[in-house]
Amino acid sequence: MNASSPQVVLGTANLTGNRLLGRDSPVDFVERFQTPMEIASVFNDAAAAGVDAVATLNQLDVLAALKKTRQTFPNLRVYPIIPNVIGYVREATDYGLVGAARRRIQQMALVDLLKIGIRGALKAPGVLKRDFNTLMSILFDVELASFKSLEPPVVFLHPQITDLALAFGNRSLFELYVRTMRERFHTEPGLATNNLGWLAPKLKEWNLTIPFLLTPFNPSGFLMKPSRTECEGLLASTPSAVIADKVDATADPGEDTWRYLRARNIRAAIIEFWNDKSFAPTIKQAKELLVG
Repeated sequence: MNASSPQVVLGTANLTGNRLLGRDSPVDFVERFQTPMEIASVFNDAAAAGVDAVATLNQLDVLAALKKTRQTFPNLRVYPIIPNVIGYVREATDYGLVGAARRRIQQMALVDLLKIGIRGALKAPGVLKRDFNTLMSILFDVELASFKSLEPPVVFLHPQITDLALAFGNRSLFELYVRTMRERFHTEPGLATNNLGWLAPKLKEWNLTIPFLLTPFNPSGFLMKPSRTECEGLLASTPSAVIADKVDATADPGEDTWRYLRARNIRAAIIEFWNDKSFAPTIKQAKELLVG
């Protein structure tokens, strides 16, 4: 992912029932997107319209759909958001802890299982003490094993984990994440956050340079914390490339949205699939206006 090149990224929250805030997804989405083939049809349309990448949690049906779409559109990039906290909770509820673990293991290659097992054994003291950073490091291995064949150029830490670590001043987790992504997985680290106003100054204080930040940015200031003004003010001083999230959280984005981002030198944004009619035109308009 080139920080200077305009990017339109497709999110998958509406396709998987993970939308938590803002607009309600159309009521037929749950029934419509039940198989990888149905999800892949959206990815195909998105790629054909000019979407550069898909940002997604580790979900079996989405990954299967991406692999199918990549057969036709091999240049479509994938940006994992890890770990899939919601998915683990949901699977543990549906299948029990043992059943959820079994489902995760079944989707992993034997060589990945062996590597994770060896690393896990070496980290046994930390696991037994329930050390947060140790458990996270194992989750990184488990999550990225599913994305290996998709060769992601950047991986985002889930905002729930980013903001939790931020709240506790857990600098070592961010250092661990950066080191693990670069040295073990040969990819660039990114942070997703809903608290840019607190994260950016703290990264500067810790002398941590994160190449990419995924955070809410939109003309209405929706979820820009602590305020739109403060978040905008941080853009000039952060060395990170900012990818705008929640641009369509309250309504379909129009020219004003893309011009707002472009005026602040934000060249990348995540959009969601809301309806067939506006999907391709929204993608094309975003690419045209983010270029400037």
